[in-house]
Amino acid sequence: MGTIAAVSAPAARVAELPAMRDPVQAAFAQVERKFSIFLPESDLSRANRAAGNNEFVDLSPEVARVLRTALRLSRDSKGVFDPTIGPLMAAWGFRNGSPRREPTAAELAEARAQVGWTNLIWDAAASNRVRLALAGMRLDLGGIAKGYAVDVGYDSLLRAGHSDFLVDLGGNLRAHGEAAPGRNGWRTGVRNPFPEGGILGTLLLTNGESVATSGNYERFVEFGGHRYAHIMDPRIGRPAEGVAGVTVLAPSGLQCDGLSATLFILGPDEGLKFLALRPGCEALWILDSPPLRLLATPGFAQRFTPLPEVATNLVVMM
Repeated sequence: MGTIAAVSAPAARVAELPAMRDPVQAAFAQVERKFSIFLPESDLSRANRAAGNNEFVDLSPEVARVLRTALRLSRDSKGVFDPTIGPLMAAWGFRNGSPRREPTAAELAEARAQVGWTNLIWDAAASNRVRLALAGMRLDLGGIAKGYAVDVGYDSLLRAGHSDFLVDLGGNLRAHGEAAPGRNGWRTGVRNPFPEGGILGTLLLTNGESVATSGNYERFVEFGGHRYAHIMDPRIGRPAEGVAGVTVLAPSGLQCDGLSATLFILGPDEGLKFLALRPGCEALWILDSPPLRLLATPGFAQRFTPLPEVATNLVVMM
């Protein structure tokens, strides 16, 4: 899936790590085989090849489940999250190598015409069959599949009887138990995009909770000295701007991953309204222009411990 994966255990149980690694690695490999747009026989690749052919394609139950979750997020966000974003990602060079230049207006218009979640049609006679109505459409679940993979890895460890662990797939985390006796969970850092590499503070994850971050510093292209993040706003056909990073706390990796991209695009004002309909989900926005400004939902602020020099820059949204 193009990123780094890790499993952590308490130091006192380090001998269990090989037995923990293997089921998680197998779970991630299984998800990649079905969801990758780079593997020709994955469910998504088969659906993309059939785009515009009036042909339904069978999906595995897992892919169908995640795709239905993605489409609910599309509906609720009025298209801010769109699993058919593939043509725009390619136009900006995020799926087929670095482009030499910014896409032209004509190229963006062509890509935008091939994007639209409402043009994904389910077979009324079979719950796991879909077709892409327009030629050139491309499913791309990169904004949600890693969170699902974390859930699958997490569940594999629970089934194997492990009780204290942290699963990490490219910054999508889900925790169980505690990192050491008396810790009451697993503490993780919230990354500071200015400068890259530091942290703004820490967040404690308790049983089953997940955290995910979307940032403009992770994957980007640069034209004329301007950095464009890989998080695409399908409403305008361009990378979203105004936010440097969003960190989301939610009950599952699937929810967390999809929400982090959506809230990055929506920004804090619209994002706060969106989260009001999702109990148990909290977020922190880092704006992309100086001075450093952090905007947090009340629930996130209660769980977040900022560094002393950051605390004065934190605003709790109401």
